[in-house]
Amino acid sequence: MIHVSPYRRIVYSSRPVGDDVRADHQAILATSRRNNGMDGISGLLWIGEGQYRQLIEGPADSIAEAFERIARDPRDTDIVILDDRMIDAPAFGEWAMAGLPGDRPSDAEARLRLLLLNSEDEIRRFFPVT
Repeated sequence: MIHVSPYRRIVYSSRPVGDDVRADHQAILATSRRNNGMDGISGLLWIGEGQYRQLIEGPADSIAEAFERIARDPRDTDIVILDDRMIDAPAFGEWAMAGLPGDRPSDAEARLRLLLLNSEDEIRRFFPVT
């Protein structure tokens, strides 16, 4: 019998555009948390070294629609897909969108480090916060 994975994971990088990257990052986190919660999507958003790095995972249709919105977002450019695969289960299922730096950077960094420490090697390799 053929096994079909019901979930999709995309990891991508992009470059922030605009004068206030921190404000844009906070706005992206807020919007992502609202939309992703409704669409069954989880993941994390990291910013550093002049780039965004994001992982989104969830039902394949929801991920396709979310990625289309991301590609049209004027707050970032130069999107590069680093990984795109079907998965059996989300790694960040309870997180509509974990983020760094977040509302309290030191707390967010500690939470993100713990999330990544407990994640699969194939995820950790994309995020330098370990």
